[in-house]
Amino acid sequence: MSSSLKTPIGILRFLILLVILTAVALLIIIVGESTPNWILLAGSGMVVVLALVNYIDKRANADWSRFVLIMFFAMLVCFVADLLMAGVFAILPADNLINGVLFFALGHVVYLLALRDRSPLLLRSESPRLITRNLAIWIVSIVAVFILFYFTLYNPSNMVISIGLFGYGIFLTSSLVFSITKWFDQSPRFFSISLILGFMLFFISDYILGIKILVDPSFLSGTDAVNITYLLGQMTIHISSLFGTK
Repeated sequence: MSSSLKTPIGILRFLILLVILTAVALLIIIVGESTPNWILLAGSGMVVVLALVNYIDKRANADWSRFVLIMFFAMLVCFVADLLMAGVFAILPADNLINGVLFFALGHVVYLLALRDRSPLLLRSESPRLITRNLAIWIVSIVAVFILFYFTLYNPSNMVISIGLFGYGIFLTSSLVFSITKWFDQSPRFFSISLILGFMLFFISDYILGIKILVDPSFLSGTDAVNITYLLGQMTIHISSLFGTK
C-alpha cells in the first residue's frame, strides 16, 4: 500500500473506512428507516470523501492520478444518484426511481472511463487477442444477464420500468465485466480483486432492488440488503486504489 497507517493520509483513510463501516452496521441494526435514509446517504457521502482522499494520495503518481480522479467523479455522480433516489431533490420531472437510475447509469459510464483508462477493453490495445477475449467476456455476460433478467425480473405489467432497469443493467454489467478483465491484464492482483468484489456487490444490490420493484416488494423485508450491499460495494471499489502500486 502506498499509504500506511503511520502517515496522516493513511490515518485519515482508516478513519473514513471506520465511519463507512459504522454506517453499514447501523443499516444492519436499524431496519425500515423512513425515506430519505440519512444513514445510507452519510455512508455514501463518506465514500465520496474516500475517493477524494485517494486522489490526493496519488495525484502525483503519473500512472494512477487520472484513474483515481475519474473514479472520484464516478462516485460523486453516484452520490447525486443516491440523493435523487432518496427524494432529497429532483432534476427531471419524473419519480425518484427514474431520476436515480438515470444518474446511476451516468455514474457507470464514468466508472467505465476510469477502468478503460487503466486497461483499455476495446479501443486501444497492442494485443488483438486481448481485445477478442475481453469482448467475448462482455458478450457472454450481457447474454447471461439478459437471461437472468427475463426469467427472474421481467414484469410485462410494468413494461416501462422493466425496460429501464434492463437498460441500466447493461451499464452495470459492463462495469462489472471491465473489472473482471483486470484479472487477466497486468494490474496488481489485490487491485483486481477489490474491483471485482466491489462491482459484484453493486450488482447484487441492484438485483435485489429489481426484485423488490418488479417482482416481490416484501423480498428480504427484514433486512436492508439493498443499501448494505451497495455501500459495501462502493467502499470496496474505492479501496482498490490502495493496491494500485505494482
